[in-house]
Amino acid sequence: MKKITYLALLFSTLFFISCDTNDDGFYNNKIIDVNPGLVTFTNTTNYNVGDYLFVDADFSRYQTEVGQTGLLDIYRTTGNAEIFAFSYVIEKQISATEWETIFVDDSQLQINKGDASNGAYVYGLCEYNSADETYEYNVGFPLLSTGNYRLSFGYNSNSTKNVELRSLNKPKDIKLNLNSAVANLDNSGYFYFNVN
Repeated sequence: MKKITYLALLFSTLFFISCDTNDDGFYNNKIIDVNPGLVTFTNTTNYNVGDYLFVDADFSRYQTEVGQTGLLDIYRTTGNAEIFAFSYVIEKQISATEWETIFVDDSQLQINKGDASNGAYVYGLCEYNSADETYEYNVGFPLLSTGNYRLSFGYNSNSTKNVELRSLNKPKDIKLNLNSAVANLDNSGYFYFNVN
């Protein structure tokens, strides 16, 4: 009887030691740093009412992972994910220290590639193009009134200088979060511009 108790205790201990308390591991979620510039935007500081601020992505399924020598095939790794999603915010200054998020109807977005919707932030979807094996996004946000504005990519993130792109794929497949530095942001993660 003592032998059975000891075996039960041993197996229980082994079971609890092997439990994964890391949510990323449990949910098959992997975060990797890739080359900068997967997402870009029009680097213009002066616009007119009626202009669009364009955010663009056109990146290969083969990515260089920081610290690795070979290319990572993000399409294959994710079980052929057709979409990578990211978010960004456009805000207008309403006082010396206050900013408000700008909302427009989805129908007002100029969607050339990929897809987007606007709510508390712009939710962008980079769609896979099998012809050239790239993920593509090109959407213009309408600038409808004069004022001082800013753009940032840190709405769903702790990072200020990176954009995080998340694969949208089947639950059993690896979810990839790609961290890519964005050019032309200040140290707080903003790009400022004016609309006349």
